[in-house]
Amino acid sequence: KNVPRLRFPGYTDAWVKCELKDVAEIYDGTHQTPKYQSHGIMFLSVENITNLSSKKYISQEAFDSEFSIRPEKGDVLMTRIGDIGTANVVESEQPIAYYVSLALFKSTKLNPYFLKNSIHSPEMINDIWRRTLHIAFPKKINKNEIGNVSIYVPTIDEQTKIGYLFNSLDDLITVNEHKQNKRFSPAI
Repeated sequence: KNVPRLRFPGYTDAWVKCELKDVAEIYDGTHQTPKYQSHGIMFLSVENITNLSSKKYISQEAFDSEFSIRPEKGDVLMTRIGDIGTANVVESEQPIAYYVSLALFKSTKLNPYFLKNSIHSPEMINDIWRRTLHIAFPKKINKNEIGNVSIYVPTIDEQTKIGYLFNSLDDLITVNEHKQNKRFSPAI
């Protein structure tokens, strides 16, 4: 909605509805399956979205020739083939390569944590799902269709507060999941 029911105190401005292409540059990764090696530049795909970590690497030469647009700290990656609409914020300053199955968002108008959590909202999930090619195998959403997905955008200050809140909640959930897993893991 353009005026959310729950707000941080002091915020009353309406949110602006726009399309992702109006507030972010959207890219996809290499369309070629790379030659993997045991070290080098980390290579991410759909299965790596939750922790943005991989044991697959490509050479510096391949990275330089394939990736003129590269994920940087503060960018957002989102799955777009197979699993669709799972997003995460790049927090590393190390170079990262990525496959066509991921979309890269670069924006100076959006807080990355706000964008990540907006992508995970029911409204955006529905819009992404509606634009997904379900007859493709595996299912996918084209990069240009991602740009047509609607997002409601508050001021950058309000985005930052919202992003920080949800990021803190995600961190708290992760800590508690680790505690639960440790508590119920069999002793070796």
